[in-house]
Amino acid sequence: MDINSWTALISGASSGIGAEFARQLHVLGLNVLLVARREDRLRGLCNELNAERAGSAEYLRADLTDFRAGSSEGMYALVESLKGRTIDLLVNNAGCGSFGFFEELPLDGETRMVDLNVSATLTLAHALIPGMKKRKRGGIISVSSLAAFQPLPFMATYAGTKAFNFFHSTALRQELRQSGVRVTTVCPGPTATEFGGVARVPGTAAGIGRDAVDMVVRESIAAFIADRAFVFTGRRTWLLSLLVRALPVNFSIWLAWRALKPALRSSQGGADG
Repeated sequence: MDINSWTALISGASSGIGAEFARQLHVLGLNVLLVARREDRLRGLCNELNAERAGSAEYLRADLTDFRAGSSEGMYALVESLKGRTIDLLVNNAGCGSFGFFEELPLDGETRMVDLNVSATLTLAHALIPGMKKRKRGGIISVSSLAAFQPLPFMATYAGTKAFNFFHSTALRQELRQSGVRVTTVCPGPTATEFGGVARVPGTAAGIGRDAVDMVVRESIAAFIADRAFVFTGRRTWLLSLLVRALPVNFSIWLAWRALKPALRSSQGGADG
C-alpha cells in the first residue's frame, strides 16, 4: 500500500505513542494533523516536523472528553472542523488509565476515561469513515492494549475500555473490507510512556519492564501496511498474549491480582489491598 501521500489524523499526539506515530508517519512522507489538549506540546512537535518538511504538519487543540454542545474545544467542535478536510488515516490513539480500588477512584475520572477511550474513538471513526469509503481508500489504526484480553483488578475500567476498542475495531475491519478501507488494531503491552505515571502504576509493576515507544509504533505501522487485523507489539507482549489467551479466565484474573497487588500497596503508601 502506497501511503506516502496520505494525511493522517493522530489523536493523543502531544506525547508518547501518539507523538511517535506522528514522527514515524512523517518520515514515511505523510502529512499529519495532530490532536490533543496540550497546545504547547502540539506546537513544538509541529514546528519540529515542519522544519523537516514545510507545511507538512498542523494541529488542532481539543479536549476529547468534552462532549458539551457548543464547547469551542470539545469533540463536536473538532468534528465540525474536520468537515471538508481529506483525512486518509485515523490513528485512534488517545487514552488514559487509572489504578486502585474502583469504588475509591474518583467517579468523574472513571467516566472521563470511558469518554476518552471509547466515546472519542467512536466519534472520530464515525466522522471520518464516510469520506474514506467515498474515496475508496483509507485506514484506521486503533490503539487497544494487551489488557483487551485480560481483565485487570485495580484497572477494571481501563481493561474494559480496551476490550471495547479491540472488538469494535476488529468488527469494523470486517464491515469495511470491501470498501478499500483497512483497519488494524494495535495491542501493546506495558510501554515507556506517561501512562504509568498518570495511572499511578509503577514502571516495573508485576516485574515486567516497558517496551520502547519507537518499537511499538514501528511494528504497528508495519502491521497496518501488511493489512494485518491486529498486532501484539514486541516479542514479550506476544508471548504474554499467548499465556493470557491460553489460561482459564478466572485463573488469569487471579494471577493479575497477585501481580498488581504489590503495586497497589506501593501507590497507596503501604495500604493493605
